[in-house]
Amino acid sequence: MNSTLSRVAATAVLILGISAVVWVAVRSDETPSLAAIRAADVDADSDSPVALEPIPILGEADTLTGLDGWLNTEANSLEQIRAESELTVVQFWTFGCFNCKNTIEALQDIDAEFGDRIEIVGVHAPEFDYEADVDNIIEAAADLGVTWPIALDTDKRNFHRWQEGPTAWWPTVYLIDGDNQVRMQQRGDGTHHYVRLASYIERLLAGEA
Repeated sequence: MNSTLSRVAATAVLILGISAVVWVAVRSDETPSLAAIRAADVDADSDSPVALEPIPILGEADTLTGLDGWLNTEANSLEQIRAESELTVVQFWTFGCFNCKNTIEALQDIDAEFGDRIEIVGVHAPEFDYEADVDNIIEAAADLGVTWPIALDTDKRNFHRWQEGPTAWWPTVYLIDGDNQVRMQQRGDGTHHYVRLASYIERLLAGEA
């Protein structure tokens, strides 16, 4: 009897140990929020300021043409939106793209912090047929918390025209200043890209060239 109890106890300890390791591994893979990363950067650098790299000028921004309409806005052109904002963030995305979904929280943080001075525009360029259905886009945007204007680029004309080279990517984000100059272009969903985007927005709004 004692031997049986010992084996049961040993098994229980082993299971608990494995569970703890798995929990730690899962927790360690969680991606911190954009706000948390920026706060940590401020704390880390507050006693040792360094010179920041110049914000590049990458050329004049393109426009959006041949769209199938807009969602979440009464505007009917990118120019109209730009005229009402100091800076514009344009992101090419599609709601079924896992990497695109990974950027939503960062964009929400940016919108919450700078929303009265900037505008985010999500250019929805579907990869698959179900992503081209407007009702599906509306439902997905509500589920994901995408409240900023959405341009419907169903045939991906703008998606391919804006991105030079043979391959276009979801997501790709652009930062456009008040002179219609592109100040940042970035492919991918890495949180560090959106930390840099937030930093550039903050600096440009503060008057840094």
